[in-house]
Amino acid sequence: MGRSLGLALLFAAARFASAQYVVSARAGTIHFTTGQVSVDDQPVDRKPTKFLTLKDGQLVRTKNGRAEILLGPGVFLRLGPHAAMRMVNSRLEDTQVEIQQGTALVEVIEVANGSNLHVLLGDARTTFRGIGLHRFDADAGDLYVYGGHAEVSTGTRVFDTFRGRVVHLRDAPTESRFDPREKDDLFQWAARRSFRLFISNPAARERLTTWEVSNVSAAGYSNDSDQNRSYYFNPDFGVTFVSRIPGGSALGRPAPAPSGDLSPRQNSGQRPPMGPSVPAFSYPGSASGGPFPY
Repeated sequence: MGRSLGLALLFAAARFASAQYVVSARAGTIHFTTGQVSVDDQPVDRKPTKFLTLKDGQLVRTKNGRAEILLGPGVFLRLGPHAAMRMVNSRLEDTQVEIQQGTALVEVIEVANGSNLHVLLGDARTTFRGIGLHRFDADAGDLYVYGGHAEVSTGTRVFDTFRGRVVHLRDAPTESRFDPREKDDLFQWAARRSFRLFISNPAARERLTTWEVSNVSAAGYSNDSDQNRSYYFNPDFGVTFVSRIPGGSALGRPAPAPSGDLSPRQNSGQRPPMGPSVPAFSYPGSASGGPFPY
């Protein structure tokens, strides 16, 4: 699954319909923003074909906005409103970012050979051991793992944590369970962004991600009424999207039925058992793009 840094492509898509690739030798490309977002107190200039790359030490702030930042080949950090993130080191071999305020979601789609990513929150340092989804709450000092496997070091303590676990990093660090089915607006926006990137480009759909294609709808019924629609489910986000873009055999992967059971996954990496239905959202556009709720 890993790839050499010299050949790595940081996948991105512009705000308009057509998707594109962004190639960068460093981490910290601001790929998408909405609302009020600034870098070192200067508003981000949003242009469809221009992507700002953060320099070491620069601080990204969101007021009433959101920001999506590439931290490496296949790693996306999404900041919620009233959040702040500092780019400590932008080298792919030793990428370090610090979440200073608010909430950030880190989606790991691919771990490239030679890359080394650390997310700092207070005195804690988090690294990722594979694809997955993680939520950092700087104000509360918590790390939630919605999917994947993370290693958290704080002081003399090391937590080897996985899906459905939360690490409380303040004072005397502890670990407990949480219900990953609880979502907020940032989580739903991040899910839409993730699917937009996945579905907008054929090359992206050929990569191994947590998006799974199925011929069974979110409600559990066979998709007989419209053979041109496919259902894409993501167990980390816990959401199903509907698209007219075909899936299944074209991806070279099996087409499992979607599951809404987001109980903590064990370290075996097996899918959770079948559970209740999950929400479905429509993405009617073609492979070259189309309307999408940002």
